[in-house]
Amino acid sequence: MNLQVDSWSAEYYARFVEYLKGFADEKYRRFHSALVPTEQVDTFLGVRMPKLRELGKEISKGNPMEYLDMKISGYYEEKMLRGIVTGLIKPKSFDDFVTLADGYIPYISNWALCDCFCSGLKYVKKCRAEFFAHIKSEYLTSDNPWAVRTALVLMLNYYLDDEYIDEVLSLTDSVTLDHYYVKMAQAWLIATAVAKCEKKTLEYLKTAKISNDVFNKAIQKSRESFRVSENTKKYLKTLKK
Repeated sequence: MNLQVDSWSAEYYARFVEYLKGFADEKYRRFHSALVPTEQVDTFLGVRMPKLRELGKEISKGNPMEYLDMKISGYYEEKMLRGIVTGLIKPKSFDDFVTLADGYIPYISNWALCDCFCSGLKYVKKCRAEFFAHIKSEYLTSDNPWAVRTALVLMLNYYLDDEYIDEVLSLTDSVTLDHYYVKMAQAWLIATAVAKCEKKTLEYLKTAKISNDVFNKAIQKSRESFRVSENTKKYLKTLKK
């Protein structure tokens, strides 16, 4: 099926969904759906990520903006593809980029969609300061836990350096939403910060206000990391609450 098309219609999109089903793998569907327990099993087709990335690249070479306007059927892979395509589009301005990023947030309903979207949003590197402000004002303050997780994972991917580490840790510390996947993102971010900005992160841990379960999970993830020295791991063990 040709995906590098100039125009998408509802009929053509329906044909695309049937085409997508042709790549389904039942064994993989059962395996992957078990890793994403917040989604109904019957929303998974079982299409592997390399194929989804391949399809996303083809779509992005045609008319990706019109593709994003199509109403989805509700399959997990459709939502994943929207995130992949969004990340591949080269926006003409920062405002266009924000519109694209914001437009995907409502489709995020699990950790996999969130994390894949964030890792593929490479345009962030071209507008870090402006987008950081947007993350703080829009995503971190949202009532939507997946928007909050998106903020945390974006900071993890693009802002763990000397320029931003102090504010990133402060913002992470301020998140109090009692949602499992938000808390896991906090722990993951802190553990990654230990590996990338060890001195400042260890200092932060002395006064961190995050909950004990987030704190201990961050310690655990840090001690499991091959990027953290054995001496640091021994010290981290003494901090466990």
